[in-house]
Amino acid sequence: MPSTMPEGDYAPVPRQGWWSRNWKWAVPVGCLGMLGSCFCLAAIAVGWGYSSFKDMGAYTDAIAEAQEDPHVQQALGGTFKPGFPSNTQVSTRNGRTHAEFTVPLDGPKADGNLHAVADKNGEAWIFRTLYVQVEDGQRIDLLDTGEPSAEPPEPEVPHELEPEDAEPSEPPAQKKPGKDTDIEL
Repeated sequence: MPSTMPEGDYAPVPRQGWWSRNWKWAVPVGCLGMLGSCFCLAAIAVGWGYSSFKDMGAYTDAIAEAQEDPHVQQALGGTFKPGFPSNTQVSTRNGRTHAEFTVPLDGPKADGNLHAVADKNGEAWIFRTLYVQVEDGQRIDLLDTGEPSAEPPEPEVPHELEPEDAEPSEPPAQKKPGKDTDIEL
């Protein structure tokens, strides 16, 4: 029987697999694809978080208060643009939402930062802290309405209760470090 397989120099070279032929371009494309998808997912997460934060009532109320305040308009030079919020913390526990955030404000005359601390119990946001810190050091409190507070002022101590003959107390004697004292740091 004659042999059907060629022998010697005429034998066909076994064909290489796909990976052996294409790994030089497949590895870089695969790595770049993975990095690109991670970047896209991170961008989507940041964008979603930012858009949900901008829609939050505390943010919109704080920006509205700052835009309506004449002192802020005067310090920043009229209308301003709110920037990307930083130092943002929002937490919800037992139906009570607490938010703390700082928003940079870019005005034509000066820049500043809007600082807010607010709580939401039910539907309305109640600000505990709301002020604009201008870059020149001026602090504009947005919760200070300039009206007298509804709370009665602290009663002063009557003068007849203070001793009239009281001599000023002497400062404590100088103590040497490490002797007759508590631990000093």
